[in-house]
Amino acid sequence: MSDPFALLQLPSTFTLSSDALDLAWMRASATAHPDAGGSVDHAAQLNEARELLANSESRANLRLNMLGGPGADQDQRLPDGFLMEMLELRERIDAEIESEGKPATERWQAWVDTECTKSYDTITPVLDAETASEEDRTGVRLVLNQVRYLERLREQL
Repeated sequence: MSDPFALLQLPSTFTLSSDALDLAWMRASATAHPDAGGSVDHAAQLNEARELLANSESRANLRLNMLGGPGADQDQRLPDGFLMEMLELRERIDAEIESEGKPATERWQAWVDTECTKSYDTITPVLDAETASEEDRTGVRLVLNQVRYLERLREQL
């Protein structure tokens, strides 16, 4: 796919409100829809661009790639002790959900939301910039590798 930001005529930054994304998608879709003389392929590209940009993790990975940063397949490093921390946390979460049910699930979902938000907040300045140093790019990758684990945890709750 070509640049989803350009496709939807949006600024190429990580910071993107859902309202701005929806508005850009609706404007682009109005002329791209096959009923309006557009092509099915172009409409599909717009839908794919919207889906990609709507997801914080995929949008962050896209911005990092655009800045020349390493992909998840190129750099899978995590901070020392992170995996052990996640395993211990998972055991605690499972035990609490088993004993408390839905309230524990909701509490842990809120915790994951907060942790992801904090992580994204730390990398937003780099992902919103037009350029980034190698050190900044590898730092963002490290954070995104952690976020990937948090996002998977969210899916499993």
